[in-house]
Amino acid sequence: MKGFDRPLKPRWIYEFVNIVEVGDIISDYNDRLYDDILWELDGDVGKRKVRTVLSRYFLKSQNNPRGRKVEDLDIIKYIKNFNLEEIKPIMLFNIISKSKMLREISELIYEVYGTNSKINYQFLRKKIIEKYGERDISPRSLRNFLYTLKNFDVLKKEEKIYKWDKKLKCDDLNFCYMLNLYSKEYLGSRQIVLNEIEEHLFMFFKHPDFTKIAKKYNNRLWNYTRKFNKKKLMIYRDVKWNPESLNNMVKK
Repeated sequence: MKGFDRPLKPRWIYEFVNIVEVGDIISDYNDRLYDDILWELDGDVGKRKVRTVLSRYFLKSQNNPRGRKVEDLDIIKYIKNFNLEEIKPIMLFNIISKSKMLREISELIYEVYGTNSKINYQFLRKKIIEKYGERDISPRSLRNFLYTLKNFDVLKKEEKIYKWDKKLKCDDLNFCYMLNLYSKEYLGSRQIVLNEIEEHLFMFFKHPDFTKIAKKYNNRLWNYTRKFNKKKLMIYRDVKWNPESLNNMVKK
């Protein structure tokens, strides 16, 4: 299982994605350009690892981790069409959707602390080691993820304790983008069973009600059915998940 090797900041992601174009060779971007974005970091090794993490989660698909080119991903379209504050929840959700390690860490946080209690890093670290063993990858990923949540203003840190600051607010349309990422990046299926959505994946966000959104965009973005107490979405194949097309569609 791949770890989460470096904490990320929203600004880094936003500026990084906005300088690339689909089809570009990732290695063609020179160090000077990255240095301007990652100016807070000291040392070439740290900057290089951040660049690797950014490329993994925002420039390449999960089935092509060794790819050299910027791929035509939905998340790139979203970032290029929203301002930083608007896109923050979608960027964070994209990271969680693509990382099995971070999904499992999120589940552990949810089970142990919920969404209100203070998070004790040392206790959570012990729990992670109990689950995965003494490998460095799991406690390192935990630390980097908590720092990333802090950078997104979801948590605030006081010594070894993390407190909840604020959940990232999603409007209706942005939540539709998140459901699309959930479908593509996590499920790998156009069908979403709303009753089976894992609450811990959405615990860092203040979002609309799932059923309300399902009904609101029924017959536009997806087909919504309710049968045998199961609420299902089947996302339409021909929906173009770029902001311009989606904005026009949902306003009809």
